[in-house]
Amino acid sequence: MQQDDRDSLRGLDDEPQDEMAKVGRRLRAMRNRHGLTIARLAELSGVPASTISKIENGRLNPSLVHAINLAQSLNENLGFLIGRYRDPEQTEVVVRASNRQTIAYEEMRVVLQDLNGAFPAGVLEARVGILAPGAKSGKKPMRHPGEELCYVIAGRVRYNVNGREFLLSANDYIQLKSETPHSWKCVSEQDATVIWVFSDGLSF
Repeated sequence: MQQDDRDSLRGLDDEPQDEMAKVGRRLRAMRNRHGLTIARLAELSGVPASTISKIENGRLNPSLVHAINLAQSLNENLGFLIGRYRDPEQTEVVVRASNRQTIAYEEMRVVLQDLNGAFPAGVLEARVGILAPGAKSGKKPMRHPGEELCYVIAGRVRYNVNGREFLLSANDYIQLKSETPHSWKCVSEQDATVIWVFSDGLSF
């Protein structure tokens, strides 16, 4: 039996404490659950096999774009990277500010906090994003199913939607069809804080 298969059979109850190791362990278990090799997942996601291997072995935290591509290829929401898929579902959820599941993308200077808690996956997905000055969505525009709404709580964020630029300040928001190529960047001198709400598909 290969190491991947043994890890999948053991499950995730004995997860390590290190966050990168947790992410890697969850990604490997999810890939095995779908019966995919690293090479096949690389083919489906466009993420290099060497990168996937480093993530699974806890040596690399996935970039936001890579994480989105991996989640879409596995037909999973990024909640699986922060452990929400393990929690028993609840029909009413209160998520305290001090108890949000959080994942940091240090190379992108972005922190994401999950707002859905243990609520069943459904129509809406929501995140708080804390964006350091200069933080951006990636080198290439993103596309994912459904609609996206970004409400700026503090700071300034510039969205580019299919070549058109929109500068958002506190209390501004943008809503768009997220199949349209789009990207964003924090253009304020201090951290920007936003709320993202997504519908009808995978999000980050």
